[in-house]
Order: sequence, then C-alpha cells, then structure tokens
Amino acid sequence: MKRILFITPPNITYQEFVKPAHNVKQVQKADGRVYGSVITDIPLGPLSLSAYLKKHAQVETRLIDFNVELNQVDSFEYSTFATYYTDFLSSPEVMAFQPDIIGISALFAPSYRSFIDLADCCRKLYPEALLLGGGNMPTSGYREILRDTQAFDAICYGEGEKPMLALLQAEDPVGYLEQSHSWITPRKVGKMFDYEHDFIVDLDEIPFLDYGLLDVAGYDINPTMYYYTTENARSRGMAVMTSRGCPFKCIFCASHKAHGRDMRYHSVARVVEDAEKLRQLYDADTIIILDDHFMGDRLRAYDIVDQLSSKGLFLFFPNALALYALDRRFLELLNRAGVTQLILAVESGSDRVLKKVMRKPLKLDIVRRVANDCRELGIYTDCNILIGLPGETKDDIADTRAFLKTINADWFRINVATPLTGSEMYEICEENNYFKDIPLLGNYKKAIVATEDFSAEYIQEASYQMNIELNFVHNANMRLGCYEAALEGFRNVLRAKHDHPVAHYYAGVCQGLLGYAEEARESFRKAEEYARDNAFWLGIIRQFEIPLFQSSRGELDTCQ
Repeated sequence: MKRILFITPPNITYQEFVKPAHNVKQVQKADGRVYGSVITDIPLGPLSLSAYLKKHAQVETRLIDFNVELNQVDSFEYSTFATYYTDFLSSPEVMAFQPDIIGISALFAPSYRSFIDLADCCRKLYPEALLLGGGNMPTSGYREILRDTQAFDAICYGEGEKPMLALLQAEDPVGYLEQSHSWITPRKVGKMFDYEHDFIVDLDEIPFLDYGLLDVAGYDINPTMYYYTTENARSRGMAVMTSRGCPFKCIFCASHKAHGRDMRYHSVARVVEDAEKLRQLYDADTIIILDDHFMGDRLRAYDIVDQLSSKGLFLFFPNALALYALDRRFLELLNRAGVTQLILAVESGSDRVLKKVMRKPLKLDIVRRVANDCRELGIYTDCNILIGLPGETKDDIADTRAFLKTINADWFRINVATPLTGSEMYEICEENNYFKDIPLLGNYKKAIVATEDFSAEYIQEASYQMNIELNFVHNANMRLGCYEAALEGFRNVLRAKHDHPVAHYYAGVCQGLLGYAEEARESFRKAEEYARDNAFWLGIIRQFEIPLFQSSRGELDTCQ
C-alpha cells in the first residue's frame, strides 16, 4: 500500500504573516503580537485526489494544511517559514508516516515561496519519496518553480485525479512521468513537449471527497466567513465544488490553465447527496460553493439552490456569482434559501474597462439593478473591485469611483489587479516590462504593476483611498439611513483590524444617531487614540476632512 502525504502551503508570505501591512486583516495571538490573518479555505484538490485514488488503488493518505497550522499557533518565534517547516515535518508524528509520495498543492501566488521551501525541506527529510507539485499556481508557473528548485520530480499539468492514478498503476513510475503529457519534469522543460489536460468529464466519477483528512475544527473560524458575513451566517460551513471550468476570457483570470474552459458538472442529485452527508457527518449547516462559474447552467443552478434550501441548508458563495444571471427571480430564490449575503463580481465601475480591458460580459446598469434588488430583499452585498490593470487609465479609475458612489451596495472590497501566472494580464505585463516587483508574490493588496498610465505607488494609494471613500465617507447604508447595517459593517472591519480609527469614528457616528450615547463616546475615544501621532491615518483624515478629533467634531460630539 502506497502512503501519500498531501501538503498545502500557507496562502500568505512570511513577511505578511509576522509583520502585516496596515491595510490587511490582522489577528492578535496569545503572545500579544499582531500577525497577518491566514485564510483557512478547505483544500478541495487534495480531498478529491484522495477520494479518487482510494476508489481505484490501495493507498493511505494524510493531509497537512499549513494555513490551519499557522492559524492555530499561539506564538511564532521562527526567523523564516523554511525553519518552521523543517521543524514541523521532522517531528516524530510526521516522520512516522514515512510517505512514498509527497504532493504539494498550491492555488495562489502568495504560496510561491513556501511551495519552494516545502519542496526543499521534504527532499532533505524524505529523500526516497517521490515529490510532486500540483494546483493552479504550479500549473501556470512550472518554469519558474523548476528554475528555483531541483527538489520536484514532477509537476502535474492541470487536474490530478487521472494522472495520479496512472502514476500509481505504472510499473515504472519515473519512466511514466517522463513520457506522460500530464506531467512536467525538469528534463522536459525547454524541450518540444506538448502538455495536455487529462480531465474527468463526468464529475460524479469522483467519490464523496475525503473530508476525513481534515482537522475540521481548524476551518471553523475562516476569516472570510468571520469578517465579511453577517452574524447569522457564521456557522459551520463545508466547501464543495459542483462544477469545473469557465468559458469566459477575463484578462485577469488563470483558472482555465488548470480546469479548462469547457464546463463539467456534478449532477444535481450528487450535489444534494454530498451536502446531506456533510450535515450528517460534520454538522454543517452552511454549504460553501467554490465553483468558478456556478451559473454556467442557469436551470441547474436554480435546481441546486431550490433543493438545498428545501433541506434546510444555507448557502455561501465566496467566489461570487455572474451578475448577468442574477435576475430578480433567482435573487428571490436565494433569499428564500436563506442566503443573507452575496459577493458581487463587479470588478470595475468603468464601461470602457469592462468591455475593452477586462473583456468581462457585464453592463453597469446590471450592477445597479442587482444591488437595488438585493437591498430590497434584505441580502447584504459585498462588491469585488479591481484597479490597476494594463490598459486602464487614471480617468477610468476616477469613473469607477464616481459610479460606485451611486451604487447601493453594503460594502466594497477594493483590490489591486494582480497578474496571475497563466493569465493574459501576466503575459501583457511580462511582454511590456510592467512588473515592478516579483510577480509571483502578488496578493491583491500590494501593487506590483506600473504602466505608461500609472505607477504602482499610484495604484496602491488609489486602492486605499477608494476603500475609505466608498466604505466610510460615502457609505451607502449611512447615506440611506440604515445605521444598524452600517454599524455592522464597521464592526466587521474592527474584528479584522482593531486599531482602525476611521472605522471607530464612523461606528461612533452610527451609535450616536441610534441613541447609543455611551458606546458612541467610547468609539470616538478609540478613534482619537489610534489616529493620534499616526502619520498615515492623519493623512487620510485630512484628505477626506473627517472630523475625527473632538476639536473638529462639533455637533457630532453632542449626539450622545
């Protein structure tokens, strides 16, 4: 029986973990220090691989997810992640497993350095094991990876279920890796070799995922669910992926490199069956749907929502739903299904950017209509926005700011456009020398692209200014007199960053208007405390003329 150890690197760099920037989510640990918040998304890739391999072969599997491990530590004294990985993976408990195969799986660019460090660490600790890489990031960035480390025996091209099974069944595994079109090896790089996806077309061939590999409790406090959902949505959520693929050609996306553009599906019956198993086995009452394009078959999407809601299950869509498909009928169905929040993939408030730069099939009047419909139905809306794409101009960004100030959404997540390996954006930036920092370390909060139209510093500053402007100064809930909803949004910010003076100030304004005099005074006090002698916040306060200090607050100080 082969023993396979799956490893998921953290979706955060060492520097971002031990010394988080002012504009990112943070968490204070038992040692009193503030660390960067680590997203604990359930790694569906290894769970699918494990289930599929166990169905067809004799294997024993184990998973180590360093996102969960880092989230659970009380203190962190290591000088690098590499030394931490060595210490962790050389522990008697891990060494006793003695894997024959180690598979390191990564989705996003911030994992790049850890992906390399883990490979080097595993090669030293387990020299006889076959060391494999896989996932979205290595599928697109294999050239850089195999340049930066000699540890990997091979990297899987795209989805790994069928390639991994073929490897296990091969009489000569090393020889198979060299001749297979689904595996990238160091010897093949630079040679004329066509890599090919080997997909499972009918996803029902994959058994119920091997959630038993998880430390389930470690995923209960997922920062995405905790910071950006309403209180009644914070329950045990278990992730599923009901489809694979996406036909759209958005310039910033690279998911097609791993999953292709053709849509493939689990049957509706299978989705419902899996959801019921998750509730039965893990007491899950929220199903987190991670599809890249859940609305690929609209009637199927309606059916899934209808059937899951009839079972008393709640739904959460962190990857956003295609806005064009969110008609009033479907929103009403989501509302009846207990969906209390939607993440809207707006991306830009400029018609020109959507059509000419992103090539995203979306019209701005749809954004306005969906936001208004959701508000009428009581669905909280959280809009994803990207700025800083090649081809975008400062005028486009100004148009985006002006348009979004008219949208009645509850919140806006302002991200800087990050060139993902495998995306068209990455190719444009590489061809035109637009990268101003290491491209594989992009994280949606740090601008690393500069074009003829803007500098990276301009995008960095503009993204935070938009955050302050849209979410605080021109907050839609405050504009519409929905002060309780506005206050909940500010409290979400303070859960992520307790020393955010602007959030404290606007929370105080809401509390005062709601008649919570004592709470308002305390919020104003904290706002002044955290802003005083802080050059960054003082600059923001001056720029937006926020009357945060008592001497400039005037009548606000008496609303209490």
